[in-house]
Order: sequence, then structure tokens, then C-alpha cells
Amino acid sequence: MLSITSCKQEENKNIQNNAEEEFISLVPPIKEADIKFEEFKIDPSNDTIIYHSSGTEINIPKNAFLNAKGEVIKEKVDLKFRTFSNPLETYLAGIPMTYSMENGEEMVFESAGMFEIDAYLPEEKVYVNPNNKISVSMVSFTKEDNFKTYDLDPNSQKWVETGKDKITETSKEDALKNAPKMPEPPRKAGKFAFQIEDVYNTENSLKDYKNVWFEPIDGKEVGFDSKDILVKDLKNGTYEITFVPWTTTSEKLRNKTVCVLAFKDDESYSNAMNAYQKKYENQIKIAQKERDKIEREWNAYEKELRVYNTFMAKKSVEGLSFERRITRTMQINNFGFVNCDYPSSYPSGAKIHAIYVDSNNKEIKLHDIVMIEKGRNALYRYMSKIRFNPKKENLLWGITNDGKLAYFTTEDFNKIDLSKKEAIFKMRIHPTELKTYDEIMSVLFPNK
Repeated sequence: MLSITSCKQEENKNIQNNAEEEFISLVPPIKEADIKFEEFKIDPSNDTIIYHSSGTEINIPKNAFLNAKGEVIKEKVDLKFRTFSNPLETYLAGIPMTYSMENGEEMVFESAGMFEIDAYLPEEKVYVNPNNKISVSMVSFTKEDNFKTYDLDPNSQKWVETGKDKITETSKEDALKNAPKMPEPPRKAGKFAFQIEDVYNTENSLKDYKNVWFEPIDGKEVGFDSKDILVKDLKNGTYEITFVPWTTTSEKLRNKTVCVLAFKDDESYSNAMNAYQKKYENQIKIAQKERDKIEREWNAYEKELRVYNTFMAKKSVEGLSFERRITRTMQINNFGFVNCDYPSSYPSGAKIHAIYVDSNNKEIKLHDIVMIEKGRNALYRYMSKIRFNPKKENLLWGITNDGKLAYFTTEDFNKIDLSKKEAIFKMRIHPTELKTYDEIMSVLFPNK
């Protein structure tokens, strides 16, 4: 037992040294392909909501920023924000993803989402106001609740646990249903359009609706001979028409229908539309703005989910759909990198010493070598000692000394002789330098 424990500790130490030798500081391996920030100008005197292109929502309360003296900043602040939802984005930003447990074991983060947020003034450092914290609702693709939040210490570049996030799941249908309603516009009169008239002219309460046509919203025919007809403007372009029977005063037996104004000829319809747009201008703008926001959020979610699926096994994405959206909300304690993760072990099953060669079998040197395992949203940094699960789909890549992408595919992994301790990794080297995220994605995942 003592011997086994000793070997295990030495193995963990080797893993840790293996990663640290290659990754010393937070430096993007391909500077031009680093994930770009979006920048915003914030007025600290007002509450602000930012809708990021990733679908993430940033809620900034007023007085959220402090200067070095702890004073509330009143002038406008520049804020920048970017997200990382898959291992390639993490790789291109040069972010460390290892975490040391209390027993000294080196683990690797599996991420439910990560972002970097920063705020600054031209000549002054900006800090988070602990009494008015910014909250971020970040798009995620897992509902598991075993994740915690971490901040990256800028000095030690170690992750520091900060707490838990709050998971929310919504549907596009519910979001649209809860959005401000668009006032109903007038319509061309259909076959069930009707007019109302007070034939006895007892109170003349319907005089304002003389020659007015009503179109039932439910598309059903209406027609009643009633003691009284009541018209109620619902203030959203619709009218509630109530038919009061002759024989009873019971509220339950009254017939009601909700209608919009309808017009028989083109000129009347055109005039009504102009009046409608003028009357409800503000309501229309508010409702349309909210609907546009929902559409943007769902379009961004679908785009991110498609990319996420590229890195994940089919089993890992079962239950995820474009109709339901998962978000994780957390408060910002410090500006910088914020991660929602849980520590997991390195892959197991095979451990081999890799010798990297080109297509001519000439040995080459690589830097920033990483491996991903499909189905795990994690990034494993290696040098020459590679640990992987041979039953999984694995992909390894690194950068040559002349800045070209070299990669080793799942098919290549499947050809490794696991009975040997050493293997030749004949790398596929892209002939030109790749300088964008999309270019690298198209090479590593050519069929996606």
C-alpha cells in the first residue's frame, strides 16, 4: 500500500510538472487568433444591461465601480467582455485550466462556461464595488449542478474558488409569451366581420362605433340579438364586445368576444393603419425591441450550441435543444477571468511517450501542445508524455517552430500500438499559418 501510494503521488507530480514546463504564463499561442473582446461605454450613474453577442446578459447596477481609494466612480467607464465556451477558445486565449487539490493532486477543469470581464479608465485602475456587484448570466450547455465558480488570480495565475452559480432554464416560447405584447393592428374585414347597432337608440352608447366593423380574433362567427351591447377598449388594439341577453341578467350567460377593428376598403384600412402606428408608437417600439432581443439571444445560443456539439460526444448533448436555453448567473467579485467548472482527473487507459515527426518522418519540435477528448469540455496540456483514453475520440495539436498548426487525429490515435511505451506521432501539418479561430476550426474539424 505504501508503494502504491508513493507511485501515485509521483505520477501526479509528473503530470503537474509536465503541464507547468509547457505553460508558464497566460500567453495566447497564436496572437492573431486570440478571442476578441467586445467593448462598451458605461455610465455608472445608471443601471445598465448589456446583451453580449454570445447571448450572455451583463447586469450592471449604478455605482458598480470604485477607484483605488475606494471611491465610487462617477465618470463613464470602458468595459470589455469576452466568453469561452469550448476548448479551442480556451486554448487560443492561453488560459490555464489546471487546479491543485488540497492533497496536492493536479486536476483539470471541465468547464460549464467561462468569461473575462474588465473595466478601466484612461489613467486609473477600476475595481468592483462589493456593495453593488455586477452579475453575469452566461449561456451554458449543461444543467449539471456540480460546478463551482472560480476567479483566476492575476499574480499567481491560480484559480481561486469563489462560490456557486444559479442555473436557469427557459424556452423561447415562454420568453416570447412573457414579452410585452404587440398591440393588435387593424385588419381587412373578413367573412366574420360584423357591425353593432343600438336599434332602439335608448342611450346612444354605441354611436362612436357606427359604421365600424369588428373582426373576431378567434376567427369564429358572432351574431346576437341582445338587450344591450357593451364595448370595452382593451388599450392594445383590441376591443371586448359583450352581448347581454334579453332573458337574464346573469354575468355567466353573457356572450363575449375579443375583436380588432376591420375595414372593407383599402383607403379606410390604410388610414386605420396610420392611426394605429401613431397611437401605439411607443408600445410597438418597446414590444419589438424585446422580441428582437429574444431572437438575438436564441440565434446566438443556436450558433454556440452547434460549435459546442462539435467538441462533445453524442451522449453528452442528449436533452439539449434549440428550444430550451440554459444560463448560469454569478456575481463578479473581481475583474478578470471567471470560470464555472469542476476539477476532474486526467484521462486514463493509456500513457505513452510521443515522438513528433513530420510527413517525411523528420523529428520536429512543438510548443503549446494540447489534447481534447470528445465528450469532455476540457483541455489537457502535454509535452511528450501523453495520457489518453483509447476508447474515446481524441484530438491532439500543437504549434511548430515556424508557427504552423500540427495535429494528430482520432484515426491517428487508433493506430497507436498500446503495448509499447513510445510511439511516433506523425503530425499533419497545415502548409500555411492559420491566424483566425474559424480557420483553425475548419482544419481541426473539417466536416463540421
